[in-house]
Amino acid sequence: MTKHLTGLICFFLFASFGANAQFFNKNKWEDHRHQIRFGIGASNFLGDLGGKDGIGTNDFQDLEWSHTNLSAFIGYKYTLYKKLHARADFTWGQLSGNDNTTLEPFRKNRNLHFHSHIFELALMLEYEIPINFRKGHIYDIKGANGWANGGSSVYVFAGISGFRYNPRAKVDGQWIDLRPLRTEGQGLPGGPDEYGFYSLAIPLGLSITKRISHQVSLGVELSYRYTFTDYIDDVSTSYYSPEDIALYLGGEEGEVAGFLSNPSLGLAQDGRDPIVTAVGQQRGDETDDDGFMFGMFTCHVLLGDAYKSNKGFSFKKKRYKRRGSSRKKRIIF
Repeated sequence: MTKHLTGLICFFLFASFGANAQFFNKNKWEDHRHQIRFGIGASNFLGDLGGKDGIGTNDFQDLEWSHTNLSAFIGYKYTLYKKLHARADFTWGQLSGNDNTTLEPFRKNRNLHFHSHIFELALMLEYEIPINFRKGHIYDIKGANGWANGGSSVYVFAGISGFRYNPRAKVDGQWIDLRPLRTEGQGLPGGPDEYGFYSLAIPLGLSITKRISHQVSLGVELSYRYTFTDYIDDVSTSYYSPEDIALYLGGEEGEVAGFLSNPSLGLAQDGRDPIVTAVGQQRGDETDDDGFMFGMFTCHVLLGDAYKSNKGFSFKKKRYKRRGSSRKKRIIF
């Protein structure tokens, strides 16, 4: 997958910054309100599991690159007024984490892991900042001198989203759902409340685009989700009794749940006694909700006739035809 992503990166960078662009009339933004957007990229998780060799956080210093996964989206953008846009995006991504990626003693000893698909619908407002201005003829009109837009823009955006998640763990080669196993005693006496499959998030991010034709732009986008759940990875509070979980669920499911509630390795810290993972000891950090991020290569397509508002402007070279002693000019649109 790394080779394919590297190829995609090279393609988009070349297409975005090496192509010769032609641009529509920026003063006619009313004729270019509607866009379809889509893209492919990567997703990464920031939460209790995995991460760097330190205490777990949900910010970028704890980002574990080895758990970067595939993601994709499709969306619609509507121009409200000039540089202000509204967006609706549907995004799919994969999130994962594993305590075997860190050398921090307590997290490594905990020995937990998860994988989850994310399905998100986001509504956002976006503000455009044009860049890459060049001195020349505005809109290709002779005599209309000034600063013309080179076709590149930076966008900053924020909004609200709802997403579905379902943490799973691999046991004996099979992925099983963690939520029904109540690994922290969710819904049991003295345990935390059960969590659901759905939560809200606040997406924040920025993107850079480059116009390569009248209707098509390519770009890159980076965004982060501040969520309102700490259970994307099924880890949040403290250890619950494995025996009580197993007894409550019963049978083989109870045995698996009891094991996954506390599969600690019994490691020692700095040559001292083994790290304690008894009932009531900390299993996760309930003071920090989980987060995740997306990095996307994007394509934007204007809907409708992109040439509509350019009537009267020339995007091709002017031709001259000499007849006799007089010289006549003919403009080709």
